[in-house]
Amino acid sequence: MKPQKMKPAKALSICLTSFLLSLVMILSGYSAQIIYTEVSSFEPALSQFNVLGITWVETPEDGAINNTAFGAPDGFLAGEPYLVFKLPKVKAGESTADGKTWAAWARLYIPYMLVNGNNVNSFLLRVSADGKNWIPQKRGDRAIFWNDPMGETFMGQFPSNIPNDLTILTDVGTRLPWVWHKAWNGDIEHGANIKAEDNEFFRAKVVLAVGDNYAEVGARESDPVKYPRIDVICFRNDGKPPSDTEAKGQLIAPVQTAGKATLTWGRLKATY
Repeated sequence: MKPQKMKPAKALSICLTSFLLSLVMILSGYSAQIIYTEVSSFEPALSQFNVLGITWVETPEDGAINNTAFGAPDGFLAGEPYLVFKLPKVKAGESTADGKTWAAWARLYIPYMLVNGNNVNSFLLRVSADGKNWIPQKRGDRAIFWNDPMGETFMGQFPSNIPNDLTILTDVGTRLPWVWHKAWNGDIEHGANIKAEDNEFFRAKVVLAVGDNYAEVGARESDPVKYPRIDVICFRNDGKPPSDTEAKGQLIAPVQTAGKATLTWGRLKATY
């Protein structure tokens, strides 16, 4: 029996289908990447625990993802003290150099939001591919930071004005002033009537390279009692906001995290 010749239309359809399947497989390797990391995973050797009597503290906090959060009571030095942590690796095709736009969200507990909507609420952020060369270069620079979750001109109290363009509620709801807050950077003017090129707030973007990356969280605004706390950071390039459910799905189980945090915190205190 002679083999039947394939009709041109059918052959074209099979080729097109194969091409599309191959394209889907290729593109799936470059899907959006989402990174969650706990501040408790800091690198002691790269971090600054205490400066001029200002000390990072880890405290049990109702509403925290894994029960504790970090803050620097009564701090007044921009960017100091600071904690540095190594991020999970960025996949090939997902870096800033590959055209991806990364955003940095922080899960914050801000007691002062019950008093005033835009005071005592900020942390500074820097990023680096090697833990030595940082963006922004100068520690204390406000080029990338978490600040004024209620909106920079809003003087109300929590939970008024939330959600907004940079801030959403957590699963804690309005019971406590926990929020997911997006860092201001070169892509966001946050309602400010200022040209980006003329303002130090908007000079830098979150830049992540393929492979290793480091993040540095520095204390900025504080208070002896109502100082802001931070427990989780989310870096993502999918343009979507984070969520507690998504975070819990990526982070270590509470019992394991508690043990790791205790060990790391003990190492840090021993260092200083």
